[in-house]
Amino acid sequence: MPKKIGSKTAEIPVIRASDPTIASAPQVSEPQKGDSHSEATVSEATVQAELSELRAEIARLKSIQDRSSIVITPAPEFASKELSSDLREERKSFADSLAIPGRDAPTFNLVNDFLSFGVTPWADPLVPVYLLDKNYRIVDWNLAFSLAFDRTMEGRRGLSVLEWVYFLDNYEESLKTAAKDFADPEQLPRLHVETIEYTSLRYGKVFATKRAYQMPKDDGTLLGWLVTLDTRYADLKTTLRFRRDLFATLRHDLTWSEYALSYDRVLLATNTYRKLLASIVGDQIPSEGIGNLTPLRTGSRILDLGAGTGNVANMLAKQGRRHVIFALENNRIMLDLLRDKCDPYLRSDDEGPGILPIKQDVNALFGIPDRTFDYAILNNVAYTLDDPLPCFRQVREALKPNGEIRISGPQKKTDLEVLFARISDDLKASGQMAELADDFQRVWDINQTVLRSILFRWTVEDMRDLLRSAGFSKIVYSTDSAYAGQAMIVVATR
Repeated sequence: MPKKIGSKTAEIPVIRASDPTIASAPQVSEPQKGDSHSEATVSEATVQAELSELRAEIARLKSIQDRSSIVITPAPEFASKELSSDLREERKSFADSLAIPGRDAPTFNLVNDFLSFGVTPWADPLVPVYLLDKNYRIVDWNLAFSLAFDRTMEGRRGLSVLEWVYFLDNYEESLKTAAKDFADPEQLPRLHVETIEYTSLRYGKVFATKRAYQMPKDDGTLLGWLVTLDTRYADLKTTLRFRRDLFATLRHDLTWSEYALSYDRVLLATNTYRKLLASIVGDQIPSEGIGNLTPLRTGSRILDLGAGTGNVANMLAKQGRRHVIFALENNRIMLDLLRDKCDPYLRSDDEGPGILPIKQDVNALFGIPDRTFDYAILNNVAYTLDDPLPCFRQVREALKPNGEIRISGPQKKTDLEVLFARISDDLKASGQMAELADDFQRVWDINQTVLRSILFRWTVEDMRDLLRSAGFSKIVYSTDSAYAGQAMIVVATR
């Protein structure tokens, strides 16, 4: 379906040892001076054998040639690590016995807290990094961090960083260090360095030098903390394995970023896509449908989830109906495109009409206040989520009584050839096919090579059932005839 992969950059499923896309790298011991965990001795014959295996692997990688059509490297899958409630309580009790900073921080709110960061100042994308606000609450992290540390910050945005520290093997030492070094809020270290230990589900024992840097506002006061983790693994084999997984993850993320450039140019040049946008907001009713699809009320508070490059948000803002639109997107490139496209309507608070662009995973809506939104829109997003139910349930909590969720997306009967024939006809009719031919081909190739496996998941009735399972009280409208007859639209009330 010509649309972005909603939040896949953040939501990466479980890796399996048998996955043929993740070949094991040859094992070569690499002792680290002074680290007892990596001390090892090997014979010269063993080293030579392992080096030979490594050379063979490098030769195999070099033999892979680019194909004429686009080929997307699947993002490596890996498990999420969780603490049992008993273990978390045990570690929390220990933390409660110490004077840990940030314990009494106010409840995190995206409007008042997160927006003040603007662009997140990441370091090298190959280095695990996370970001805290001045109250030591989790704000963001990069893909390298998610990979190395088993997605242990997922679903914890806005919570105290203590919720992540509890996962560390040396959490007691880390908490004692924090209580000592951050005791005086007037004498905070500009740079704080410590060693952490963690046991990864995929990479085993991980040692890391953690460096926390103060991030000042323009006026010199403290904005937050940028934390980098220089990770070390047990041996060279594990190090190579992590790097290969990370390269694949970054390629996957960048591919969707590149895809956004093509689908935006193609779709916005077609009447077919513009009709879909008009349909989901109730300004144009598909020819066939059950129930009542109404236009969005003037002055509504709207959650645009998986907002992509901002096509829905921009259309709504241009209408001048005084909507307050929270545009949530997890892909950095898409969010940048959204900001550029919607620039005349951007704002940094929710006190008036406009668009608030927020980097946020739609699977974890921490910081979104409950019962404050009139509508939530997921345009070609739900099908990209491994399990949409957690998202739907959180959306329900964010909606006011009788608030609506509106979902569009592909269905089991979607025929890509019919849809793309209609898009092609639109481009030819407007005289833009020659100019957009390469972008059109790229969008088609990605739908064929990447999206096909997830496009045809549900019927309209399946989606109705999912929304009921999430707690929505009434299905008020549904159709399977949107988007040249190839997409569904389902609307439900809280």
